[in-house]
Amino acid sequence: MVREGYSKRRKLVYMVILCVIVIAGLVSAVFWRLRHALVQVQTASVQLQHMQRVTISTGDVRPVNRQIVDATSLPQPVAHLYVAVGQHVHVGQPLLQLNTSAATLAVSQAQTAVTQAQLAYQRALTQYQQAPAALKGLWLPQVDAAQSTLVQAQNQLAEAKAQLNQMTITASVTGIVLIASANGLDAEGNQTPVVEVVSPSKQVVLELSEVDAAQIQAGMAVSMTTDAFPNQVFRGVVKQVAPFASVSASGTPQVQVLVAPQGTLPVPYGYQVNCRISSVTPDKVPTVPYGALVQEGTSYAVYVLRGNRVSLVPVKLGMTSDTAVQVISGLRPGQTVVVNPPDTLTNGEVVKPT
Repeated sequence: MVREGYSKRRKLVYMVILCVIVIAGLVSAVFWRLRHALVQVQTASVQLQHMQRVTISTGDVRPVNRQIVDATSLPQPVAHLYVAVGQHVHVGQPLLQLNTSAATLAVSQAQTAVTQAQLAYQRALTQYQQAPAALKGLWLPQVDAAQSTLVQAQNQLAEAKAQLNQMTITASVTGIVLIASANGLDAEGNQTPVVEVVSPSKQVVLELSEVDAAQIQAGMAVSMTTDAFPNQVFRGVVKQVAPFASVSASGTPQVQVLVAPQGTLPVPYGYQVNCRISSVTPDKVPTVPYGALVQEGTSYAVYVLRGNRVSLVPVKLGMTSDTAVQVISGLRPGQTVVVNPPDTLTNGEVVKPT
């Protein structure tokens, strides 16, 4: 009876050991399979296509040329305005007259000095001419000194006349007078220019981010709309992209882009317009989906499928769209790349494309 119980216990122990071995084997097999299972990846081909990007921004209508006369830059108070707001003026046309009392007095005094210097020079010259030949040398220094004084007086007169002429401010731009205020103040007492003249030709000024500005080039087409002229679309072209960025009031770098309207732009100065800039590559270029990009520091790379292994290839990027990006170098059309690669994927790893 005891022997029979001992035999049953042995069988139970053997069964427990066997179960443990089976379970350990199954666990090991699962772990081995998980460890050696091929990573499944999605793939796409490097395709040739035209790249198109649309940049949308708001700009201000400004004159191409303008002349601003500030009261702080004037040597004398304004005595008379010759123009009014809305008046058309031409280059050289008088805009305003400054107080000329001081300048006129300076001209009068300089003229008197010239007259006195001319008389002194004539006296010295007469004495020199009437002196005996042996004594002319004594009078020559007086003639030279009188002549020098005369030249100096004439130069001062010319300078005084030039300053008097500067008391009349003329137009340096052919255009329309936007501001005409003798005291440099608007109706609410705020400081303004005394006179502002703007050219009839207009331009639209945009402030773009560095990322957007990098995609814009001179000559690109621009469509413009504004709430002031509903249901109307105005056309233009990019005239210039500033070669530098300036820090905006918010502290972000901004690049100024100038748009030249094509045809008539009836939108007044200072109004805002909504600009849409379309950029299209002239030829088809190699592209990959956005999801194929892997950031490597400040650069980018792409996993390229070669056989059943992946290779991490650095790439140089160009124009971007909503779904794809141009590859300038690093890839060629027809190559297969991994899309949305897992973070655990490594260079040279064997994968299974889906």
